[in-house]
Amino acid sequence: MKTPNVFLNIVVLIGMSIHALWVQSAPDDSLFYYGQDYGSESQFGPLNVLINVGLVVPGRLGTTNRLDDVRFDEGWSQWKEALSHQEDVFEASGGYQSALEKEFIPFAHESGAWVPNYTLHFLGEGMLTRKMEEYYRYHGVTGQYWPKILAISTVTAAQITNEVAEIELPWEQRLDPVADLYFNVAGMIAFSFDGFAKWFNSGTREYYYWPGQPVIDPYDQGLFNQGESYLFRFGEGTKWAVATGMPANGVGFSFPLDDMEFEYFTVLLGSDVLIPKRDEIIEREKHDRGYQFSASDVADEYTLAINTYWDRKGSLMASAALSVYPSAQLNINIFPIFQHQNGWGLGGYFILSDEGASSVGITLSVTPVILGVRS
Repeated sequence: MKTPNVFLNIVVLIGMSIHALWVQSAPDDSLFYYGQDYGSESQFGPLNVLINVGLVVPGRLGTTNRLDDVRFDEGWSQWKEALSHQEDVFEASGGYQSALEKEFIPFAHESGAWVPNYTLHFLGEGMLTRKMEEYYRYHGVTGQYWPKILAISTVTAAQITNEVAEIELPWEQRLDPVADLYFNVAGMIAFSFDGFAKWFNSGTREYYYWPGQPVIDPYDQGLFNQGESYLFRFGEGTKWAVATGMPANGVGFSFPLDDMEFEYFTVLLGSDVLIPKRDEIIEREKHDRGYQFSASDVADEYTLAINTYWDRKGSLMASAALSVYPSAQLNINIFPIFQHQNGWGLGGYFILSDEGASSVGITLSVTPVILGVRS
């Protein structure tokens, strides 16, 4: 027997996340946001999150990066339909057990869908909600509750945008937004507790949000160079730390560049993506997999890359991704360095690709997105 209004479950879950944040007192110290005016943190804010998190999909995994071509209306309708008819979604995906195996249980299904669910929606965006709360407090939003409400609203808006844009992915997308909702709410609740949040920021563990530097090509409204990634590193009593970039930036090591371990150089063996060229035609129906897809299908859309990063107290100063297979590409980002004489920072990016688009341009600390051109 089906629940008359399954959408009520969504309201209850969101209410639980707000309540969990509500009952927690305001944190004494920031754990994830420090108001840095250099590097990637100089661009951090609600619009940065909305673009890098909400629009991370366009141009990836076989999708178009032309914003005018993204079927937002259809994606919005599908998102609402999936959340309001969850039992139908579970039944169509093979039943509750099959849905659990596909989305919730690690290594239980060949799709590998659990990887972004845990690394992005639970850990990543759970931490990001806490960081946004600290951001609003730092920038003058007062009271125990308003920073929390604004933080939840910001990340929720970004996540809904992400789910809507995923209509362009070349496989079925009804089960995914349902699972993502549960992971997002669980992450918000978990990181609302100081004990859980502090575990990710101690003397031996560090957890950071590292975005891209989004660029829009006015020629065709193509969005590129955006990204949502998280770095977790840990180590004790050594001159290096184990590092992993989530969800697919790779694994490797971080090496301190000073005795106080204030700056780090990180090397990861991981992946990168090619940027669709201006005149490239994206075939929406080139994959007809329905509910069935494997992690190898996803991996085929990435390149094998050596990724390097320089950060200063978690604020990303520069990154370079050298793709070596199946196509060569060099992607360099230099994040804004603060200029005290004019009050803003200047950065830039350089992309040279064998099969994808190439581009070069500047970035600014005063805006999280900038106009640019690509080949």
